[in-house]
Amino acid sequence: MGALKKQYSGAPKKLILYEKCINFAKEMFEISEEFPDGIVRDLIKKSAAAILTNTAESRATMYYAKEFSHLNVAIGGISQIKSLIEIALVRSFITFGQYNQIDSDATELLKMSFSLIKRFKENVGNAEVNKWRIDDFQQSNLYNRSIDLMQSIYYLVDCIEFDISLKEADKAYKIAVNTPLLIASGIGQFNMKVRINKFNQVQENLRGLKILVERFQDLSYEHRAYLNNIEECRIQVVKLLNNYFGRLTSSNKVEQAK
Repeated sequence: MGALKKQYSGAPKKLILYEKCINFAKEMFEISEEFPDGIVRDLIKKSAAAILTNTAESRATMYYAKEFSHLNVAIGGISQIKSLIEIALVRSFITFGQYNQIDSDATELLKMSFSLIKRFKENVGNAEVNKWRIDDFQQSNLYNRSIDLMQSIYYLVDCIEFDISLKEADKAYKIAVNTPLLIASGIGQFNMKVRINKFNQVQENLRGLKILVERFQDLSYEHRAYLNNIEECRIQVVKLLNNYFGRLTSSNKVEQAK
């Protein structure tokens, strides 16, 4: 697919998906504006903007490889939004009804993006296209356990916010949010290199968490349970992540053998 050139590029405004992305971005900006958590709010806006711009660029480019790349980034952004609104639901920033509506809208964008990618069958071998599939991260034990880890971190920091610096609290919050976010966008990726890169970032995040938690060892006895819960969740996420890496490696070896 590398240097294959399209016969023509199109205007983004004529793409139904693009129009839906505009409305979705407006919805995300509006609903997140009142979120008390600036980290979640900014990430939602950033992801919504990435979905819109990459959808537009996929339409405007003259090369199939670039179109695929932009659509893939947009799909990753949609997965991030789906993860972020789940975090917003868990933290009571939105109602269950709002969550269902946004998740439904995001799922529609995913389906439309997948439909556009399937057009590449005309330009590459069917066998290659058939390998372009992604898993539902919301059904993944790895992702769901990372949400548990996020909650454990927030519980601890909210309880001890006056005993740690703002810098430490901010770092803990970022690790809490970015871990499930990176996992969601990694699982929701067609591009294997991008997926592995996301998971490597998760590993780095978890190492940073271990170092950060070690600084909290002098906390009072009543907070020790929170620390223990964080470490238990962290270890489980590490094991599940290693298992996922193992399956990716095994699958890749099978494909190469063919």
